[in-house]
Amino acid sequence: MRRVHALLRRVLDGLDGALVAVGSLMLFALMCLVVADVSMRYLFNAPLQWSYEVISNYLLPGSFFLAVSHTLRSHSHVAVDIVHNHVGRRTRYAFESVASVLAVPAFAICAWMSAGATLDHLQTAATASSGMAVPTWTVSVFLPLGFGLLTIRLLLNAIGYLLSLATGDEALGLPPISGAEGAP
Repeated sequence: MRRVHALLRRVLDGLDGALVAVGSLMLFALMCLVVADVSMRYLFNAPLQWSYEVISNYLLPGSFFLAVSHTLRSHSHVAVDIVHNHVGRRTRYAFESVASVLAVPAFAICAWMSAGATLDHLQTAATASSGMAVPTWTVSVFLPLGFGLLTIRLLLNAIGYLLSLATGDEALGLPPISGAEGAP
């Protein structure tokens, strides 16, 4: 079981790495587009008419949803770990297990619903009502991708924490406790 878990985590880590690279490029493009739009607006009184739609429909959601699973992997989500300072390792594994197990169905529902909406947009060939008239599925595809990968990451985390709890071996390491980075 541990080998399968480790293999699945490596595959997901590779996929996350590729998507984070794409999300990073999207964030860089967003910054360049904002600089260009502001420069055009204030220097030449000619803003880019399409920049708001591209930023709000593609670049911002893409950079967020393509990185959300990787963010969980690197323990960069907001965490309240005040209790973790006062409990033992096994209790921390129990907390992480419960949190992951409870989060899986919530994000699975989000992935399922957003995938259904994206598929509906694709089948009906719906287009945005703005001047660009782009297919709406190209906008909504980031949601099921991000939620789906996050669900898989949470499921693998839950399995890893439960394995660690059951066997006593570290199948998956615990997130670092805030403020403990500089401790001896």
